[in-house]
Amino acid sequence: MICCVRTFLASGWWRGRDVALGYAAVVCTTTLALALVPDAVARKVIFSSSTNLVNLRSHPPFVLVVSAFVEPSVRELWVVLPMLWALGALQRWMGRTVVVISAGLGHVGATLAVSTVLAAGIARNRIAPAEQAATDVGISYGLVAVVGVLAARLTGVRRRWYISGFTAVFVAAFLLSRSFTDLGHLFAWLLGLALAALVSRARRLGPEPAGDV
Repeated sequence: MICCVRTFLASGWWRGRDVALGYAAVVCTTTLALALVPDAVARKVIFSSSTNLVNLRSHPPFVLVVSAFVEPSVRELWVVLPMLWALGALQRWMGRTVVVISAGLGHVGATLAVSTVLAAGIARNRIAPAEQAATDVGISYGLVAVVGVLAARLTGVRRRWYISGFTAVFVAAFLLSRSFTDLGHLFAWLLGLALAALVSRARRLGPEPAGDV
């Protein structure tokens, strides 16, 4: 184990990825801690951290922040691996500030967009009122937005294939599942692409960022 840690530190892979590594550490610690407490306690914590309509009406700032640091189960921690790649790649390219802003906007923006659709559907009796208390926590909205921003790194045919491929995946996932989570992923992807367009424009108008801000 010690040899593995030494090899990892010597490889230098971790350099420029401190935001992703720190975020992963908090998410894994929180999720593993919830797995060790009684189920009733874990369910209560997850529900109180969820960005459902009930919590957004009573304490929106709290749940918008805390929900991004909790996964509903240990099985869902696989998402940390692509998160390490995506956030790490964006930080090494554009710096810490862009990573935090991109992931934050993706998480908050997609959450509020889904909540608006959900509230409108309940008001028009097209969605069951019970959905306003559904559990919605996790890092995937922020991750998807960052993946969208990374489209700005590509050019020409590679960018078109990148955008077309991921768009097809997110649209197909929503059409097949009809879940609000997959709708949120689609919103987060569109937010990420919008940010990518801004990044591309900024790169054309100014110098390349240092990547360590």
